[in-house]
Parts: sequence; C-alpha cells; structure tokens
Amino acid sequence: MALEKIELKDLPQAYRSAFTRAQEVIRNGSYEYGVELLKDILKVKPGFWDAREAIRDAQREKTEHLGGFGKFIGGFSANKFLIKGKALLKKNPLEALQCAEEALSRLYNIPGLKLVADAALELEANEVANAAAEAIEDIDSRTDSILDYIANVFEKTGQAARVLKVRQRQVALHPKDLNAIAKMRAAAAMASMSSTSFLEDKNASATKSRVAGSKAPNMSDLEHGDRIIRSEDDIKEMIRRYEEGIAAGQVSMEVYRKLGELYQRVNRHQEAIDTYTKLVELQGNLDPVVDRAIEKSQVALYNAYFRQLEDTGHSAEEIAAAKQEMINYRLERAHERVRKYPNDLQVRYELACLLWDIGDVDHALEEFQHSQRNPQRKLESMIYMGRCFAAKERYDMAIEQFEGALSEMKYMDKDKMKALYYEGTTYEAMGEHDKALECFKQIYAVNVSYLDVADRINAYYDRQKEKA
Repeated sequence: MALEKIELKDLPQAYRSAFTRAQEVIRNGSYEYGVELLKDILKVKPGFWDAREAIRDAQREKTEHLGGFGKFIGGFSANKFLIKGKALLKKNPLEALQCAEEALSRLYNIPGLKLVADAALELEANEVANAAAEAIEDIDSRTDSILDYIANVFEKTGQAARVLKVRQRQVALHPKDLNAIAKMRAAAAMASMSSTSFLEDKNASATKSRVAGSKAPNMSDLEHGDRIIRSEDDIKEMIRRYEEGIAAGQVSMEVYRKLGELYQRVNRHQEAIDTYTKLVELQGNLDPVVDRAIEKSQVALYNAYFRQLEDTGHSAEEIAAAKQEMINYRLERAHERVRKYPNDLQVRYELACLLWDIGDVDHALEEFQHSQRNPQRKLESMIYMGRCFAAKERYDMAIEQFEGALSEMKYMDKDKMKALYYEGTTYEAMGEHDKALECFKQIYAVNVSYLDVADRINAYYDRQKEKA
C-alpha cells in the first residue's frame, strides 16, 4: 500500500483553509493547538506533505518549550502510541504512521521519528522516511547505532549520496574503526553507481525521450561496460563522448572516475587531475583510490618535467632538486593517507615501500611491521622487513624474517624467489657462503636468468677452485 503524495493545490478549500489556520496559530506560539489542527488534516489526507512538514516543526517547538516534568509526562503518554504503532507496522502501516504522529505530538524524540520512518518505508513514502531520518540526525549525529539506522533508511530509499555522507561522519568519529571504514567504502561504491548519473535516469522512458530530443549523447553502451577498448582511437572516442555528456550537464561520480582513467591511458595527465578533482568535489571526500590516481598523474607530469630539464641542458643539481620535490610530494601524500586511514594496512604498505626506496630504513621497517597484518601484504612485508634488518646489519633478525616468509610459500613463484635471493645475499654478508649457495641454487633450478643469481653461483665456484 503506497502513500500517494498530495499537493496543497489538490486539496479541497476547507482543508487548505485549515492548513492556513494551523500555520497562523503555530507562528503565534500556540503549538499544541496547531499540532491538533494538523493531526486532524493528516488523518483524512495522510499524503499531504506540507502538513507533515509543518507538524514536525510544531512538535519540535512544543517539546522544546516543555519543562522537565512536562517532558516526563509527555514521554509516558507517548509510549502507549509507540507500542501500538510498532504492533501495527506490518499489518496497517498507515495507522502506525498516525500513532507515530500522536507520540511525537506528546514528546518529540528519536523513537517517535523512527516509527515515522519505518511506517513511511512500508508505505513507500520515501520523502517522509528521509525527512524523519534527517530529523533523527539533527538530534543525534554521533551515536553509531543511530547513524547505522539513518544510513539504512537512506539506502532503502535509494539515497546513495546521503548514505555516503553518514558513513563519512562515522569514519570521522572513529578514524581507526575498520568496520566504519569498510562501510564508508561500500557506500562510496554504491554512490558511484547510483548518483545523478547521465548514464541512467530514474525514469527510463523519460531518459530515452530526453536524450533523443537533446544534444546529449547516447551512453548506454558505456554504462554497462559493453564497449571493448582496443586502441588509442577507441579511448579518444570514449573521451569525446564522456566530455559531451558532461557538457550537457549529465554528470556522476562514476563518469568522472572513468574519464580520469581514460585521460591517464592517453597520457593527458593534467586533464586527469582536473577530472579527479571534480570527482572529489562531487563525492565530498578524497578517498585513497582517487588520491592515488591523482598522485599517479602528478608523478607522470614530474617525470615529463625531468625529461624537459635534461633535454634543455639544465644542470644535474637542478634536476636533482626537481626530483627531490617529487619525492617530497609523494611522501606528503602517503603520510596524509596514513594519517586519515591509520588502520588501512594497504596505505601503510605503500608508505613503507616509498620510505624504503628513499633509504629511510628505520621508518620503513616501522611501517612494514604494521602492513604485515594485511593478509594480502604479509609475505611481501616480511621480505622487506628482512631487507631492512639486513641493511641495519641485524643479520640474524633478517634471516628470521626470510625463513618465516619461506615457511608459508609452497610454490616457487616470484615472491619465493625474492625471499630466497635476499636470504642468500644476507648469508653472503654474514660470510656463510655455503648457505647462500643453497638459496641461489633453488632459484637457479627454475630461472637461470633471475637477477644476478648465475653470477653469484659462478663466483662461488670460482672461489672454490682458487681454494683448491
């Protein structure tokens, strides 16, 4: 049973006059009388949206003017309507909605608003449900159970962008909560697919007519990912069509994301950065995925700048200074991602790799110790930790890391070869050449051209000949 929305102009004159009268008495401070007038209208015309908005404001004002004892009595009186409304929720949601209004007319609070939202969802009255969720958020925007409820209402009414904002608030309140971060990411993915997309209108037939009668391109094949991009010409054609859609005012987060990726594929990196920046504005936050994408294009621009400096004969000192600027930029972005998402072990791993690359062994080791808790990065992190210990000449600790990683590697893949190689070089540094040889031989048996393994094995046997 859906609740059909009624506009003021569609009401009989008697109800329009009653609504005007209710507004007047509420403006004069007679909240209780105004609430009673509005309740009478809503009993007969439950879909009259303006009256439901007006009664909500009046209920809130009435409660704010109650003293402590008045609120106690109001809460006691409201409970019987809440109990009755919950019992009727599935059988008769319209009557449950009326019970919710009776409860709120006695005490404006979250339980009453929840009953409004639940009854409205049953009646497919999405605007009523969303307004109740927003009202709940105005009362309490910090309690996780409340925020979960609000997000659930918005999700059921298809308000993906609102769900994302609620999840972002939860992460802001609990930046180290992995569950909150996971919920925010899921909401971001849903918002990307569901927000005001030029690829999909709420009314399919209206969209078809609107696009056909306008300059906006037909993007249906792009929406479903049916188009296979095989060449640079394909990419340029896709870019052209996305740009036309955006110029026609049909935008979404998913469109900006895809357009940014396409710009990167044809090395139009400044345009990629500009597009991703618009995506950030649209989704209201800079998530790690977009942050990395922007960094990727920025690094590409830096590298083009380095080549330009070399081609125009600039000094080695100038080029080195420019490269240091890029390193500082990458470090800043990586540290910022860790600051915002301290429990995201992937961003920890990325920072650790960058610190290792620039020779900051101590800080790299610290980050790898964090990132090894990520099951997908555990073995790689252990290998890097071994290399860090070896660089610090803590050879026994390095071997422990390599052995720990190797104990979990069943097959001779690139990761196992890497662990064996660095274990071998560590044994060499310790002067234990026989143990080093055993590591290199395992690699040599499956890949004779792996790094300098062949040279190290030859060097070992040459030493043996010299001793003989």
